[in-house]
Amino acid sequence: MAELPFLAFDADNHYYEAEDAFIRHIDPKMKKRCMQWAEIDGKRRFLVGGRINTFIPNPTFDPIARPGSLEDYFRAKNVDGGMDLGKMFGDLDPLAEHPGYRDRAARLELMDQQRLETVLLVPTMGVGMQEALKRDIPALHAAFTAFNSWLDEDWGFDRGDGRIYAGPFLTLADPELAVAELDRVLAMGARMVVTVPGPIPTAHGYQSPGMPDYDPIWARLQEADFPVAIHAGLGGTAQYGKICEPPAGQFEGFRHSPFPVVAFADRTIADTFAAIICHGVLDRFPRLRLVTIENGAMWVPDLLRNLRAGYGKMPFAFQRHPVEAFRESIGVSPFFEDDMEMLKDAIVIDRLLYGSNFPHADGIPEQTDYVKDIAGFSHDDVRALIRDNSYALLYP
Repeated sequence: MAELPFLAFDADNHYYEAEDAFIRHIDPKMKKRCMQWAEIDGKRRFLVGGRINTFIPNPTFDPIARPGSLEDYFRAKNVDGGMDLGKMFGDLDPLAEHPGYRDRAARLELMDQQRLETVLLVPTMGVGMQEALKRDIPALHAAFTAFNSWLDEDWGFDRGDGRIYAGPFLTLADPELAVAELDRVLAMGARMVVTVPGPIPTAHGYQSPGMPDYDPIWARLQEADFPVAIHAGLGGTAQYGKICEPPAGQFEGFRHSPFPVVAFADRTIADTFAAIICHGVLDRFPRLRLVTIENGAMWVPDLLRNLRAGYGKMPFAFQRHPVEAFRESIGVSPFFEDDMEMLKDAIVIDRLLYGSNFPHADGIPEQTDYVKDIAGFSHDDVRALIRDNSYALLYP
C-alpha cells in the first residue's frame, strides 16, 4: 500500500447488500412485485418482479471475489488470451472472512487499516435494479424506498462521525415520487444521493433526464445544495447493442460479448451528460452539483470536443458555453487505468475525485496505490484528488 502524508477520502466504496436489503422495509402490498428470494434447482435465487435476476451472478455474495482481482483485465493486460475472465477472478473467499463488507463497525476498523478517513458508500446490486423494474414504476419506487430505509439502518446516511456517508438511491422514473423520496432522505440526514446513468424509464419507454418533467427533482436538489452521484449501473442504453447483435437474455455481470465493451464502453455516461447539458438542465439549474463515479473519464475529452463544436454551430441553443457548464458543475472520478495527465488538463484538477471501487474485483487491490498512476502530479494536486475535492463535494 502506498504511503500518503494524509488520510484519503475514497469517493467510490461499496457494500455488499444484506439479503433483506430490499425486503426488510418493503410495503407488504408490494412485496411480490419487488424483490424476493427463492430456492430453485437447489440454488438460492434473487427474484425481481417475479423473475430470476442475474445482474449479480451470485446474489448472496458468498463466496466473494478478492478486491482488485481483475486489475490486469481492466488494465488490458490479458493480451496473450491465456486466461478467461472466470479464471482471472482467482480464488474466492467466504464472505464471513470479510465482515467489513456488510458491517459498519467492522468497516471502520478496515478503513483505519487502509488509512481512509472518509468514504462515500454506494450500492453493488442496487445499481442494476432500476432497469430490472422499469416496467413497473410504482414497484420500482417502492423497492428503493425500502432499500434506502435499510441502508440508513445498517450503514447510516450520516452518523455525524465524518467517516461513512452512504448515499440513498434515487430513481427519477416518477418525478412526484422521486421528490417525495428526496425530501424523506434529506430529513433522515443524507448528504448525497446516488442514481445511474442513462435515459429515464417511463411508462411509455425512455426519455432524457433533461426533459422538463424532471425539473422538480433538479430544482429540489439545487435548493438543498445536494450533490448527485451518477454511478455506473444498468440503464436504457443497453438497448444500443441489440441494434447490432441479437439479444442474449438479460444482462449478467462480467458475461457478455466483446462488441459492447468496444463500441459502447463510454456511451451511457457520455450520452447522459450530453442530454443533461444539451437539454438545458445546467442552464435552468446552474448551481446543481453532479459527480460521475465508476464511469471512468476517457470519454470526457470527446464529449467536451463535441460540446464545443455544438456550441460553435448552435450557440443560440445554450445560455452559456456548455464546456464551461460541464467544468463548473460536474466532478469526475477516473478509473485507475485512465490517462490521468491528459484528464487533468481536460477537466481541471479541482473536478477530479479519487475512487478505488473497493472491495470489488474490478477495483484496485490496495486503495492508496491509486497514487502510483498519478506519479507526475504535484503534492497539491495529489492531495486535491485523493482527499480535498471529495470534501468540497459534500461541504462546498
